[in-house]
Amino acid sequence: MTWVKMLTFAAVVIIAAVLMTKYLIFSLTSAFPGLKQFKKLLNLLYIVNLAGFALFKERTFLNTKAAEIVSLVIYFYFTFLFVFVAYGIFCEIMIFARRFFTDLYEKHLSPGKRKIVLAVITLIAFNTVAAGWLLAQNIVVKNFEMNSKKIEQYTRVVQISDIHFSRVIDERFAEKIVPMINDLKPDIVLFTGDYMDKGIANPLKIAEIMKKIEAPMGKYAISGNHEFYTGYFDCMDFIEQNGFEFMDGRVENIGRNIVVGGVMDRSAEEANVFYHEDEKVLKQFKNENFNIYLKHRPELEDGDSSHFDLMLSGHTHGGQIFPFTLLVKISNRYLAGLYELEGGAKLYVSRGTGSWGPPVRFGATPEITLIELRP
Repeated sequence: MTWVKMLTFAAVVIIAAVLMTKYLIFSLTSAFPGLKQFKKLLNLLYIVNLAGFALFKERTFLNTKAAEIVSLVIYFYFTFLFVFVAYGIFCEIMIFARRFFTDLYEKHLSPGKRKIVLAVITLIAFNTVAAGWLLAQNIVVKNFEMNSKKIEQYTRVVQISDIHFSRVIDERFAEKIVPMINDLKPDIVLFTGDYMDKGIANPLKIAEIMKKIEAPMGKYAISGNHEFYTGYFDCMDFIEQNGFEFMDGRVENIGRNIVVGGVMDRSAEEANVFYHEDEKVLKQFKNENFNIYLKHRPELEDGDSSHFDLMLSGHTHGGQIFPFTLLVKISNRYLAGLYELEGGAKLYVSRGTGSWGPPVRFGATPEITLIELRP
């Protein structure tokens, strides 16, 4: 990430955090006018925002249990605040709209009614965070089939994506997903980016567990944007220690007339790492093979789909937390699920197996994907 983008990102985060905190204070003082005399004390909530920057501080792999607990508290607080403000804005729009019906409604809400609004939004936000934390643990198996004359033999492919091993997603998560993957009896396992972030307490333990994934035709991985935020070459080494073959910029025939090719995430350009452009990878595919294209972000240029039969992506997390889903949908043409492309090719966008930031998902179930390839 360039310095300009870093500063821009920091500025956006600061402004958003300040505005969200401002709305929280406004909601409290509107519902409880007596709190206005403690305005200076309430302003201390702005200081809490500084704790959020600890989550983006440069760290090594090493971490502690205390750091994990602190991170969880900060993540849950900001997730609650985001959902509280998102639904609060909707309520404020509805309250403002009342001004156009002065014969029916008073211009301003009384403190009593403001208490009801505060209670409702608080319950919604709390429920979203609590339910979202439980839903993030409930990984489901998504399944679809693909038929092609190019496929020589029935083959089971498992896609995992966006695990984000980190301070809060650790070896316990690895212990959970490995049996789930092996129970699907995959011939091939494909990982489509964002394997990790910094702050992992037991990287060797995670590697030991993830190496137990069984796939006779191989396990293959590509980079996501977080591999470059964390340190590309360190991540590449770590992913290979986990038993995956790195496919950035490579195309390989893995048997049964199935060819897997992967492209490096475009964050490589900002990280000053050589970028294997899509075109250079796509042109290595041959039409007589069943070509599986791995690309972290579900982005396509005109004509790309003529080179592959199936493209697998991740990155979007399906929005991860509603109503953030709406913003993610605006910025991504392909949000989640299976899409038909020009020329008969298909694109599947995983909602991700783990989660980024808060271990919370609401309206976007985490998944492991089983793809059955049939002749």
